[in-house]
Amino acid sequence: MNIVSRVYDYVDITGTNIIKSWYDELEPKLKAKFTSRIITLEQMSRPDWAKNKWIEVLTGDKDGLIAIKVEHQRIQYRLLGYDGPFRREFTLLANGTEHNNKYIPLEIGTIAFRRKNEVNNNPINRRVRHDYR
Repeated sequence: MNIVSRVYDYVDITGTNIIKSWYDELEPKLKAKFTSRIITLEQMSRPDWAKNKWIEVLTGDKDGLIAIKVEHQRIQYRLLGYDGPFRREFTLLANGTEHNNKYIPLEIGTIAFRRKNEVNNNPINRRVRHDYR
């Protein structure tokens, strides 16, 4: 496996890996879909992201964020992250669902941008390598 980008999870001020907490609660088939997509993302160069229907480079109020998309049992799940904070890194920030082009929670963009700023300001303490277990 050729790793192009390393994937990290956001960690809150208490040291809780928010992404892992959510990930651990997923149904096994849904977790497997996300795992497959994250592994694939690690192996892709940035220009290739736009060629995949399950990766969405967001615009508007979520400009600068990237959504990893999974449909499972007719629900559209989204895992938001960004390319950074350092070269060849991708950090997962927030999760939600999407229905009729609206994210749930509605403030997911605000949450993700706040977390992105926290990671950029303190990358050593505010993220950890993504755990695929």
